[in-house]
Amino acid sequence: MPDNFNPYHKWLGIPQQKCPPTFYELLGISLDEEDRSVIESSAERQRSHVAQYLGTEWNKFANQIISQIAEAEVTLLSADLRREYDRKVKLFKKRRKNRQVDLYAPRGSLSSGSSRVVGEGSGLAREYAGIVSILAIAFVGMAATSFWLPWGKLSPDPVQGKQAEDLAAVQGKAAHDAASVSESSQESTREETDTAMKTQDPQLGVGIQFKRLPGGTFTMGVGDRRGQSSPAHQVTITRPFEIGIHEVTQKQYETVMGTSSSQYKGPDNPVDSVSWNDAFEFCRKLSAMPAEKAAGNVYRLPTEAEWEYACRAGTSTLFSFGNDESLLSDYAWSGLNAKSTTHPVGQREPNLWGIYDMHGNAYEWCQDWYEVYSADPVTDPKGPRTGDHRTIRGGGFSNAPEYLQSARRSSVSPELSRHSYGFRVVREITSP
Repeated sequence: MPDNFNPYHKWLGIPQQKCPPTFYELLGISLDEEDRSVIESSAERQRSHVAQYLGTEWNKFANQIISQIAEAEVTLLSADLRREYDRKVKLFKKRRKNRQVDLYAPRGSLSSGSSRVVGEGSGLAREYAGIVSILAIAFVGMAATSFWLPWGKLSPDPVQGKQAEDLAAVQGKAAHDAASVSESSQESTREETDTAMKTQDPQLGVGIQFKRLPGGTFTMGVGDRRGQSSPAHQVTITRPFEIGIHEVTQKQYETVMGTSSSQYKGPDNPVDSVSWNDAFEFCRKLSAMPAEKAAGNVYRLPTEAEWEYACRAGTSTLFSFGNDESLLSDYAWSGLNAKSTTHPVGQREPNLWGIYDMHGNAYEWCQDWYEVYSADPVTDPKGPRTGDHRTIRGGGFSNAPEYLQSARRSSVSPELSRHSYGFRVVREITSP
């Protein structure tokens, strides 16, 4: 692979001089595009271009660019996030004054101790070299909530060997320049990013963190075999919603319910041994708390469609990270690595939308009564009005990999509370 390999250019056709791209350039839309259907279709188009590299030697790179596309879509579909994104772009433009080190100048083009003046016609990558340096620090240890897309986000798989060596020059240069940013600049950037992420008082929701997801259309279920997860069918979710980044923990559950009967003790472990009725009661009690009522917050279990939509995070593969089962232990606690117990939430890798433990750890109750899928397209499905069993998703810490697949579903009596049953919650969005 050549030293100047650029996946944005090679896979998406983004001109070299516009890399790293803005969210608008990543989706291939204009700065004034506000049509929701155009933004969604553009994101889906770009995802499909990159998705062909999932499950290949470029799997990690493809996953990370798909994550960036998802983050761009979420940001540009939300008026508040988009306004904040545009504000930051303007802010960084103002901060860019006479001189900046050009992160993307050819090697050897700068003499020792010199720096290149970024001027007109130097291209987008050079024009925003300063903000790439600053944000490269802020990205470390954070979820994919960037306002820009630096090369440093493309971290290779350990097994990629040669590919890692080929990209090392690009990543190493960005990291070296980022290290020169002052501590005060780093802290300022972190604070600004944190402020943009906070949509509610952190004391609300007993500390549960949420991820706002836009509506969208996806393929739910699988079409290549018989069983509860078939047939595959098109589902459209018309409204955004906020889903818990983590499964509800024992500490959070006990704060609301007063007690917990979990078998695998640990304040940050997912609550276990809860029935659907228990999970429903948790949501009811949390919603009824005075501070939550004053804030207009309503909590509930996710619908089965919302759950799979959040789990897939824009993918159509067996797992949210692709089809390679050998990667499962990086993303999930299962029968392969959990050693017969739950584990503190958030210890495995998140999916492309920054949501943890959608595969494994604890099973997760959904709102719906169970029914057999229809092959017909549906919009905002909520399941039948009555039934005998509720749906439960994600697989648990003691299960084989096939039970952890994105489309895998089970049906369980709502009174049953097995040792591996937990849940996560949705917070309804009451304003646009």
